[in-house]
Amino acid sequence: MQIRDSHELLLSKWPWFLLLGVVLILCGVLAVMLPVLSTIAVSSVLGVVLSIAGVVKIIEALQVKEWAGSTWHLLIGAVEVVGGILIYLNPLKGALAVTLLIGIVFLIQGVMQIALAFRVKPQSGWGWLLIAGLVALGVCAAMTMKLRYTSFYTPGTMAGVALLVGGCAYVAIALANRRARRTPRPA
Repeated sequence: MQIRDSHELLLSKWPWFLLLGVVLILCGVLAVMLPVLSTIAVSSVLGVVLSIAGVVKIIEALQVKEWAGSTWHLLIGAVEVVGGILIYLNPLKGALAVTLLIGIVFLIQGVMQIALAFRVKPQSGWGWLLIAGLVALGVCAAMTMKLRYTSFYTPGTMAGVALLVGGCAYVAIALANRRARRTPRPA
């Protein structure tokens, strides 16, 4: 597939990227609000939030199969679903194990988002994907460095920030492609 065909696909499928961005932002907000809840509830809800984000990413990737980054998108979604399920099923295994598992999910997600950004680099919004990947790697680093947690700085809060940035990246991609679709192309 040529870059032009991939660009045309993005122009026609921008609502799917917008939907994904909005869902990720909502999941991020929910994850940031988790510190108010108990430790078990935090792990359970975070597992559900990651799974929902992953399922929506998989559905969106299947809707834009022709896009150059759809395979990477599908893989990122699968990692989030598997990681979310593992976190949800093991809320009592201890905060350290859950924190490490969340860190691993965001390590894989970050690496894949960075790879996706470079895969779609000539297209609008690729820089947002790069930033989202770097934020996910930062979340992973903070979690694995065993930084002291407070009520404002917890695994749920950090995961929420990564989801929020990822959501903003997809909203930016959708809006850039919507604007490009409205702009007439020179002949």
